[in-house]
Amino acid sequence: MSSITNIKEALAQAKKDESVGISIATLSSGQDFCLFCTEIPKGHKVGCRYHIEGDEIYSILSGEGVIYTAAPDKIEDANSINFRPVVAGDNFTIPAGVVHQLKASSDMVLLFICPQSHLNSDRVIVPSLTT
Repeated sequence: MSSITNIKEALAQAKKDESVGISIATLSSGQDFCLFCTEIPKGHKVGCRYHIEGDEIYSILSGEGVIYTAAPDKIEDANSINFRPVVAGDNFTIPAGVVHQLKASSDMVLLFICPQSHLNSDRVIVPSLTT
């Protein structure tokens, strides 16, 4: 065990990721994946994106919102956009290659696990799936 990180302390020091519009804190990191946390204010939506390699696993700790997903070649077709409400306690996986965007309908705190590359080199930003 290398270190212990407190989620509340990490969130207080989270750094803004301008490309997706949220502050992100690293809680733990490994060779193949990292554990991150973020707070999303009510009404805010995370930048819409997808990743070429690796899945993302989400765990909603508090709050509620909607997760929007689509295939990269279907984001202009409103009938091809999937959406599902999420609430505290929900956990879900976004596979590689799936466009995704989370919108908070109340203040939300969540954890997500993904490769470090999802925050820098493996991120394709696309137009929003929601208004």
